Parts: sequence; structure tokens; C-alpha cells
Amino acid sequence: MMNKVNTFGGSGMMAVRLASLLLVVASLGSVALAQGSAKVVKVSPGESVYKLKRGGSVQIAVVIDIDDGYHINSNRPAEKYLIPTALKFERSAGLTTTAVIYPKAKLQKFEFSQKPLSVFECKAVLKLTARALPSMTSGNHTLKAKLTVQACNNQLCLRPQTVDVDVPLQVE
Repeated sequence: MMNKVNTFGGSGMMAVRLASLLLVVASLGSVALAQGSAKVVKVSPGESVYKLKRGGSVQIAVVIDIDDGYHINSNRPAEKYLIPTALKFERSAGLTTTAVIYPKAKLQKFEFSQKPLSVFECKAVLKLTARALPSMTSGNHTLKAKLTVQACNNQLCLRPQTVDVDVPLQVE
């Protein structure tokens, strides 16, 4: 009778299992990196509608809610290679905006960094003033902006994303 050799028994089977486990772990890491920052960062205007008169101004807040366990880099990150949080408003006829005022960032040390990083956690409120020129038409308008963020936790960073932000205005 012929002896059959089991190539998957003993240490061979252990190697196959180890290789399978490594493949699963590697693919989970890839999924996390492929996941965008918008999955853990939610952006909204501070109010449902901002009301202002032609020739008048209003203070606007844009609220960034960051999931527990994550942070985003501040608008002035500690390292040049880090993606800063940036809110950019589109030009809108009859409307002017001031520069965005960012909240004070928190300096925090993470496992992956040798020095503390400048970050926002939990909630960050960005502020600016919008002014309706006297020539602006009355009615409903939308102030459009784009927010660029990159969310990270203690082990990895998610893919940076730019998120559309719509701020509803009612001009009287």
C-alpha cells in the first residue's frame, strides 16, 4: 500500500492558518484606510437658517462633530505632512464673508507621533461673519463651503475628505 502524505497536516496546516489570519488582518487595515474621514466627522450649520437684512451682517457657526476615539488635525497642524482642517467658502453674489475663526486646538501626544499634535476632538465650532450687501436680493440663499478634514485615532488615519457644507440664509 502507498503512504499518502498530508501536506496540510502538522506545521503545514499551521502555516496555512497563519497566512489566512495575516490576510484577514491586512485586509481589515486596508478597509480602515480606505474608509473616508466623513464616516466619523459630521458637519452642520449652527442654526437651521441664518436671517439677515440687506446691508446687515450675521455671525455664522459651522459645527464639526467628531466621533469618540477620533480627532482631526487643527487648522495649524504641528507637522507639515499632516492635513489641516480647512473651511473654504465659495464666492456668492451680494455677500461677503470674513476669515474663518477656528477654535483653540488641543495639544495631544499620540502613540504614532514623537511630539504632541495640534488637534480638535469631540466638537469644533468654526465661526465667521457674513454680510449681505445692500444690492443682494431678498429671499432664501445658500452660502456654500467645502470643509477638508482628516480623522485619525491612536493607530491610524482615515482617508482625508472634502465635505460640502451648505449654510441656509434668509435675506430680508
